[in-house]
Amino acid sequence: MGVKSDGSYGVDTGLYYSFPVVVSQRTYNIVGGLELDPDTTTHIAHTTRLLRAELDDALAIDEEMPPVSFDEPTSATAAAVNPCHTGHISP
Repeated sequence: MGVKSDGSYGVDTGLYYSFPVVVSQRTYNIVGGLELDPDTTTHIAHTTRLLRAELDDALAIDEEMPPVSFDEPTSATAAAVNPCHTGHISP
């Protein structure tokens, strides 16, 4: 099941990853202590690097975006969120 990592199996804490889990009373727990063969360990490490790079890229884009306030929507706010927005709705 895809859940937030607690660092199990070498996956960076906080990344969402598909882990073996046990669900009981609407709560999940990642199954720990499974022995992994070298190929699986290599695959997990590679996938973790890809996910970390994707997250880092997304955070970098977010830092480049100007702050937007959604408290008082205006055409300028809408244009900042969606550059195609002109403030007018065509019939």
